[in-house]
Amino acid sequence: MKKKVAILLLIIYVFGATDANQLLKLPALVSHYIQHQHTTPGITLAMFIKLHYEDEALKDLDQDFQQDMRLPFKTHEADCCLTMPVLVPQPIKVAAHTPERPCVQYNISNDDVPQYLIPVSIFQPPRI
Repeated sequence: MKKKVAILLLIIYVFGATDANQLLKLPALVSHYIQHQHTTPGITLAMFIKLHYEDEALKDLDQDFQQDMRLPFKTHEADCCLTMPVLVPQPIKVAAHTPERPCVQYNISNDDVPQYLIPVSIFQPPRI
């Protein structure tokens, strides 16, 4: 049930906030294309799209200008205006505090290593 309600709310939002509501006018596009096929035999879909969307429409010369304006994506309807407040970011002040390390000197008193502890080779069997 929650999924269906979420989908319904998403569809309502998309159709209200974007130009997706123009897709609801597709049946008008199909019926207008069929009407043009009856009046102008041999008109292709590409010619119909070019005639209605690419060419400049003249109100005085076009007999079906009002019907042309009802086609999808022909007009832009700005029913709702979404505005977002612009928040100017404030500079962030970060104070990095590094802990002080005490300065400790380690004195090694036995720098002399006896010769018998220095191995001749690193790879030697273990001593017992």
